[in-house]
Amino acid sequence: MQIARETPELISLVKDGFNIVIHTPPFDMPAAQFSAVKLFMTVDSLVAAREKAQQLGGKAFDGEWSNPIFTVCNITDSDGNVIQLREFS
Repeated sequence: MQIARETPELISLVKDGFNIVIHTPPFDMPAAQFSAVKLFMTVDSLVAAREKAQQLGGKAFDGEWSNPIFTVCNITDSDGNVIQLREFS
């Protein structure tokens, strides 16, 4: 993996379109949605991905955040690992 970005708060590693970010979140968030290592996955539909996560035993958290490029939300898999989903505009 290559370092895409590094600051005192985070390091972003990428390889072949896969991205791992190790960070301290830039704002307060519920502990259930925090993970020092979080996967970021691009999906075609946040709604469909949230529904599928729940069908497979995961959890979909309330809330979405947007910027001009994409909208994101957080889910967990059935093991409790936090994953951020991104749907590009």
